[in-house]
Amino acid sequence: MIECTINGKSIKVEPGTTILQAATKNGIYIPNLCYDKRLRPYGGCRLCVVEVEGQKRLFAACSTPAEEGMAVLTETPKLAKARKMVLELLLVHHPLDCPVCDKAGECSLQDLAFKYGPSQSRFVGERKSDAERIDAPIVERNPNRCILCGKCVRVCHEHQGVGAINIIGRGFESKISPAFEETLDCEFCGQCIDVCPVGALGSKPYRFRSRVWFMDEHEIPCPYCGCGCTTNLSLREGRIIRARGKQGVGINDGDLCSRGRFGFDFIYSENRLTTPLLKRGESLEPATWEDALTFVAQKLDMIREQHGAGAIGALGAQRCTMEDNYMLQRFMREVVGTDNIDSAARFGYAKVQQAVEKAFGLDSLPIKWEAPLEADFLLVVDSDITSTLPVWGLNFITAKNEGATLVVADSKETKLARNSSRWLRTKPGTGIALLNGIMKVIVDEGLYSREKALSLPRFDSLLSSLKGYTLAEAAGITGLTEGEIVKVAKEYASAGKRCIAMTAGSSENTKSVNTYLAAANLVLLMGDDPETLQVPAEFSNTLGMWAADVRPLSGGKDAREMLYKQGSLKALYVMGEDPLASFQDVSAVEKTLKGLDLLIVQDITLTETAKLADVVLPSSSWAEKEGTFMSAAGAVRKVPKLISETGQSIPDWKIFRNLARLMNKDLGLKGLADIRGALTDRVAYGEKGEAKASFNPVAYEVMEQAGGEYPLLMVTSNILQHSGALSVLSRNLDTVVADAYLQISTADAEKYRIRDEGFVKIASRRGEAYLKAMVSDEVPEGTVFAPTHFTHAKINALTHPAADGGLPLVAVKIEAA
Repeated sequence: MIECTINGKSIKVEPGTTILQAATKNGIYIPNLCYDKRLRPYGGCRLCVVEVEGQKRLFAACSTPAEEGMAVLTETPKLAKARKMVLELLLVHHPLDCPVCDKAGECSLQDLAFKYGPSQSRFVGERKSDAERIDAPIVERNPNRCILCGKCVRVCHEHQGVGAINIIGRGFESKISPAFEETLDCEFCGQCIDVCPVGALGSKPYRFRSRVWFMDEHEIPCPYCGCGCTTNLSLREGRIIRARGKQGVGINDGDLCSRGRFGFDFIYSENRLTTPLLKRGESLEPATWEDALTFVAQKLDMIREQHGAGAIGALGAQRCTMEDNYMLQRFMREVVGTDNIDSAARFGYAKVQQAVEKAFGLDSLPIKWEAPLEADFLLVVDSDITSTLPVWGLNFITAKNEGATLVVADSKETKLARNSSRWLRTKPGTGIALLNGIMKVIVDEGLYSREKALSLPRFDSLLSSLKGYTLAEAAGITGLTEGEIVKVAKEYASAGKRCIAMTAGSSENTKSVNTYLAAANLVLLMGDDPETLQVPAEFSNTLGMWAADVRPLSGGKDAREMLYKQGSLKALYVMGEDPLASFQDVSAVEKTLKGLDLLIVQDITLTETAKLADVVLPSSSWAEKEGTFMSAAGAVRKVPKLISETGQSIPDWKIFRNLARLMNKDLGLKGLADIRGALTDRVAYGEKGEAKASFNPVAYEVMEQAGGEYPLLMVTSNILQHSGALSVLSRNLDTVVADAYLQISTADAEKYRIRDEGFVKIASRRGEAYLKAMVSDEVPEGTVFAPTHFTHAKINALTHPAADGGLPLVAVKIEAA
C-alpha cells in the first residue's frame, strides 16, 4: 500500500492506482468526461487535471498513478481556470439545443458548464454540415453534440470486442462514424449510448419520450438470459419507456446487451392476451374467468376419472417466476395427482444436470461469473457464449485483454472466436473428440494429477478408452491438425488456473450429455474443482424452475415422452411455453397436441400452441407481478411489480391457487408470502454434502451424417438480438433482426447458386422451410446455420430430439427458391 493525500485527506491505495481512482474510492469528486472504469485511461478531455504539490504543471488524474507522499489538490482557482478554458473550447461546436436534447437533465457537459463554464465564448466555430442520421435501426447520432471524448469508440473496441465505430478524420473534421460513414453494423447493445456524456448518441425508441425529472427509476432483474443482470427501468405515467445499466449495481455492473436494453417492450406487444378464451366450435372466443376456470376444472376431473391422473401432464416455464412454477407443480401433484411435469429445459439444462450428477455427484454445477477473470487459461467448446449469455461473455474478452489465454473451439466464427488468443475451427459437434484428444495427450505425457485421478472410481476405464484412441483419429474427426491438439493440451495442463466454458441452450444442436461428461472427465483428470467447468443455465429462471421441482420426480413422463409418444396423454397444461415454436420436430408435436382431449395454455400472448388450445388463460408478464428469479449462478432476485396488469391478466401462481380452490383442494398457500416460505429450502439449491465424483468415459458418435441427398450439416443456436421466442415480441429488437435467415459460406453459395439475401428452400429428412440467405464465411464450407427464434420460419420442422434430450446435428439440402 502507498499513502498520499488528496485535499488534505490522507488515504492508502494499492500501487498503480491512479489519482482519479484513489479519489473516487474515497468519495472525492474530480470532474471528467472521458473516464470509464471499464476502459483504459485515455486522458482526452483534460477536465480531470489536478495540482500536485511541488509540480508546476497540471496532471491528468485519470492517467497519473498515485505515489507515496504525493499531495494532490482537486479544486483550486488555477484548476477552475483550466477547466473553464477546456469547456469553452468544447462548446465551440456544441449547439445550445438542450431544450430538445434527450440528454438534458443528465448531461455531464451541461452540469460541468453550469459549474465551471463561461457565460460567453471567445471562440467561433462552424457546425458540422453532414446529416444527423446514420443507417442504424435503434441508435441515433448527432455529430454536432459530440465532444470527441472517445468513450463510445473505446467501449465498443475494448469492452465489447466489436469495433463498429471509430474516430475518423483529423482536427476539426474529426467525428465518430462507422466505416465509410454509412451503415452501423454492430450488435446494437447500446453501450455507446450509455457511456456518451452528452446527447451525441441516443436511443431512437426513447427519443423525445420524456425528461429525466418526469421519470421514476426502478431496478429489476432482466427477463431474458441466465446472467441475471440488473436493469434500471425508467417509467413515466406507469409505462416503461427506457432501460439502462447502472455501474456498481448487479453482476453486470452497468453492462447490458441489446435484449436487456431494448427488449423490454415485449410486454406491450399487440398480441397480448387481455381476457380468457374458450374454444367454441372452431374458434377461440372471449370468456369470463369464472367460465374458463370452471371449464378447466370440470374437464380435468372428467379425464382423471376416465383415464387416470397419469393421462394428464404439464409444462412449466423457464421465464416464469419461482412462485409461478412452484404453484404449477403443487397443483399438478396435489390436486391433479400426476408427476408428468417438465419443461423445455429437458432439451438444454437437463443435459448439464445429468452430467453434473453423474460426474461430480452434485445437485447443480457451481457457477461463478468471475470465473473467466480468475483463470489463466480459458477453453470454450462449441458454444457461442456472447449470444446466449452476452454479459457473461464480456468477462472472457476482458480476461483475454488482461493476459489470459482464450482458446475457442467452434465451427462458427463467433464473437469470442474473433477476440480469442487462438481459434480452433473444429467440425460441428465434435467437442467430445477434441476433449478426448486433449486428455489423450495429457495422459500420454503424464501431465495430469495421478494421485487424485487414481482416487476416483472408473479411472482405469478412462485410461482404457484413451489407450486405443489416437491423435490421428482425433484430428480426423475434428478437422484440426495433431499439432493443434497437442498445443492446446499442453497449454491447458500447464496453466495455473483453468476454466472450461460451454452453454446449454435448448436450441443448440452441437452438444449432448456426453459432451459435458467429456469436459467433466478433463476437470477430474487434472484434479480441479467442479467449478472449473462453467455451464450456466440458459434463461432468467431456468435454475429457479428446476429448484421448484418442475420436472419428473417419481417416475413421471418427461417432455419427450409427453410430446413425442402418441397417445401417452389425454390432457396437457402449458404455462409460459410454446412447444410449437421451441420444441423440435414440430410436425410430431403438432400431431400430439391435436390428439389431446384437453389442451390448456396459460401465457401472455396468443402463441402458436395457444391457437390449438381448448382454453387460453391470460397471465401477467414480468414487471406486472411480484416474484422471484434465480440466476444461473444461484442468486435469488426479487422481481417487483412495476406496472399494472394488461387487461384481465393475473399472475400465474394466482391462477393455480384459484383453480385448486375450485377443484375443492386448498394448497394452504394464500399468497406470495406463503409460497416464498415454502420455497425457502430450495433457495440453497445446489448445496450438498460430500460430493462423490467419478470418471465417465465417453466416445464420439456421429449424430447425423451429411452426404448423398442431404450433403450439408445444419447448426442451430441463439443469436445475440433474440432469446427464445419471447424477444420476437419486441418491436425494438424486431427492427434489428426481424426474421430468420440461413447463413451459408461463400463457397457453398457459389456451389448451389445462392445469392445473398435471396430466398432458399432448405429441407431435411423431416421437413422443409424457406429462409432468406446470408452469405458469410462465419460458417465453414459444408455447414449452414439457422437461428431458431422465429416461429413462422419453422426451423424446428427440420430438427428432432435425441434420446438424451439433446438435439443432434441435422443433414440438409438447399436450393434457390
